[in-house]
Amino acid sequence: MAFGFNVAALPAYTDQLSLEIISKSVLTTDLLSYLDLRTGLTSGTVAINLVDADLPVSALSCGWTSDGEITYSQVNVTIESLQSKTEVCPEDLRAVYQSAFMSAGTGNDAIPFEEVISNQYAEKLTKYNEGFLINGFGTTLGLKGQITAANGAVVPAGAAAWTVANAVDQALDLYDAIDESVKDRDDLIMVVSPSNYRTLTRALVAQNLYHFDSVSSNDIIILPGTNITIVKSSGLVGSDYVFAGPGKMIVAATGLQDELDSFVWFYDQGVDVMKFRAAWRLGVGVGEINLFATNGLA
Repeated sequence: MAFGFNVAALPAYTDQLSLEIISKSVLTTDLLSYLDLRTGLTSGTVAINLVDADLPVSALSCGWTSDGEITYSQVNVTIESLQSKTEVCPEDLRAVYQSAFMSAGTGNDAIPFEEVISNQYAEKLTKYNEGFLINGFGTTLGLKGQITAANGAVVPAGAAAWTVANAVDQALDLYDAIDESVKDRDDLIMVVSPSNYRTLTRALVAQNLYHFDSVSSNDIIILPGTNITIVKSSGLVGSDYVFAGPGKMIVAATGLQDELDSFVWFYDQGVDVMKFRAAWRLGVGVGEINLFATNGLA
């Protein structure tokens, strides 16, 4: 059976869906949906405004007395311009693609080549961006470098690496260390590594406290007795670092509104290779770090 792919179709496919693909790569990280996302921003350090309003209530009367307060603050976010470039020989790719889909017993047109290869790179970009939010890039700090004791975050006494025996207590201690002024917010998150997520799950099972709805959730756990959501992040693989606080006081900034953010494949006939380039902008910053808690571990 003849089997192949159309190299010429790839640029047209990625040109048509460029912004959709790069947006998916940036916006579908495990962590980002819990943060305050700002788009349409350029590279460099930008000051992003946060607003917090009180709601004063008093007995009805004539006249006007203003008791409320609207508080304005700013978060400085350094937005990095990032890119990824690679190339591949069509003949090498042809053999891999043919093997993968012929062995599955599918026909030539079961999954368009351009969709398969683009989705693979988009998934890798998504994983990278999750790591960026946590670990930063170059000298630009991610959340792990920003939410620290040195910057004002609270570290509870006795903070230690999680085990099945201590994970529930460690998580509750972190929750307790969050500033009382934000304890009742509905956006509280505790961000952990996949390993610590599994450890906490087992600890909850061992204590018969497992509150996991396998039907309606995507591995979402609300720490029993609290209003905080446990969020696992691939950016923390291999790390014991944990932080907790109001997710919407973390600003993730990106572009996603012009040609500077793109996902492009093109065929270079002169050297007979297909070249790939993705370009995007991303940054993260935290407002009022003193409201957050962390275990302070590496």
